[in-house]
Amino acid sequence: MKKNLLKILLVVLFVSSFILMIFSAKLDSQTTDEAIHLFSGYTYLTKGDFRLDPEHPPLLKELAALTLLAQKVNIQLGTKWQKAGEFYYDSWQEARILSEKFFYTWGNNPDQLLFWGRLPFIMLTLLLGFLVFYWAKKLYGTKSGILAAILTLFFPNFLAHGRLINTDLGVTLFIFLTIFLWGNFLKKPTYLNLLLSGLGLGLVLSSKFTGILIVPILIILTLIKIFWFDPAAKHNWWLKYLGGLIGIKIIAFVMIWCTYGFSTTTPPVLLGSLSQNIYLGTGFNVPATFDAFFAKIRFLLFPADFYKGLILILRHSLGGHASFLLGANSNTGWWYYFPIAIFYKTPIPIFIFLILTMVYFKKIRAKNLFDEMLLIVPPLIYLIFSLFSKADLGVRHILPIFPFVFVFVSKSINAFEFKFKKSSLKTKLMPTIFIILVIWYLLSAIFSFPNYLAYFNEFAGGSKGGYKILTDSNLDWGQDIYRLKDYLDEHQIKKVYLVYPWDGDVAIKYYGIDFQPLYPEDTKVSGPVVASVTYLQMEAYSWLKQYPFEQITPGLFVFQLP
Repeated sequence: MKKNLLKILLVVLFVSSFILMIFSAKLDSQTTDEAIHLFSGYTYLTKGDFRLDPEHPPLLKELAALTLLAQKVNIQLGTKWQKAGEFYYDSWQEARILSEKFFYTWGNNPDQLLFWGRLPFIMLTLLLGFLVFYWAKKLYGTKSGILAAILTLFFPNFLAHGRLINTDLGVTLFIFLTIFLWGNFLKKPTYLNLLLSGLGLGLVLSSKFTGILIVPILIILTLIKIFWFDPAAKHNWWLKYLGGLIGIKIIAFVMIWCTYGFSTTTPPVLLGSLSQNIYLGTGFNVPATFDAFFAKIRFLLFPADFYKGLILILRHSLGGHASFLLGANSNTGWWYYFPIAIFYKTPIPIFIFLILTMVYFKKIRAKNLFDEMLLIVPPLIYLIFSLFSKADLGVRHILPIFPFVFVFVSKSINAFEFKFKKSSLKTKLMPTIFIILVIWYLLSAIFSFPNYLAYFNEFAGGSKGGYKILTDSNLDWGQDIYRLKDYLDEHQIKKVYLVYPWDGDVAIKYYGIDFQPLYPEDTKVSGPVVASVTYLQMEAYSWLKQYPFEQITPGLFVFQLP
């Protein structure tokens, strides 16, 4: 392919993806955690204080908030801020209240805050697209690079979460980058590759605590390299590879420490038993002997908020979270939740590309089989770990597996010759089918606009059928306030009963929606009721399903109660 044509095609792909993200982002209202992330990041940068939202490391929140530093932003801190400063206290409620005020009651423009806060994540998504293109091109050639870029830039779940102020896309990018860099180190263990790998690991662990799953992945890849691909290294592996693992962790810690402003604050002395206040989940309670151990190591735990966040996210993962799957509700999840999410939330052409890749594996494999391991092992391990999570909240939690899959399946394009002029009908068939699959994939992204959060493939009956399978961030995450307002205005509905607690009452009132909150016990009300499908699928609101409904959006239903 000529270089100029390649450059033009890449520009078209990246610009098109950017347009889809930027315009769909403007059509989605704030999702439930975005205000918290943005406001927390702003307080980190302007006050050097990390008391809000410790469940997520600072890096991506700080990146989002950088866009606000050049703007006039109003904040009014008070008793909620002081309460959130108590270290041995989970301040999620205070963070939510303060963030809601930051957006809707302190005189700021929430739409402007959202736009500028979301923009850095759109840039990260485009960067992920470039890295996927680069790696695929390096392994399998230019055609594979282009296909991998298409699969990444137009993947509905990346278009959905890659334009939100959240941690999922950022950690996906950094995990992918780190595996690539660590692979370079394992193949050529130089100090430069060691430094770059450490910086990559630092980016991962500074972005999302669940990113710690990359550590066992790095160890397993190292063992595969030693015992399968480099038997001679078994005699001095501890010097080269074990030293590298230790080195990147030291570099990563320095980077994490940097995102916390090099804070040397350690957890304060606690009067009482810490073990009695840490509940991780059934069978995972902290033993009383932990108190003495904690007292001895407390002075080493800096920055303190990093370790607090680790405990909070571990408690969440092991303790569970209310979730919905195929008509059932659970607080502890299902081991098969994420495989089902993948099945229904992934465009069908991806599955076909994967089948073609496996069928033609020997014909189109990379020159170095270890390069294939770098693509196969990380997503498999990540997915296996996800099966044990009790917080089944959405496909966004396993986004890191997809870039590896896209690079891996991109080589399927090399199984066919795309020469149509002198080819027979038989030899034209498979290349033609392949092109149709790519077009199908692109159309999935275009026709899903702007409801990318609600994307479901044809197996689910599209986004309109998604509510029967998955809810929460897979479908309905607070993004529909603008569309709700348009519906009420179009149908001249002056007042409505509403079940939509994603962003709080203040957010809904800010956009001029006159409503009365509907509680589970309000079974005798009369008139129009609009309900978020996530809450509609909970047992408390199941009584609403006896009435006929209209689906306003994939995640919003309106009922007319007599």
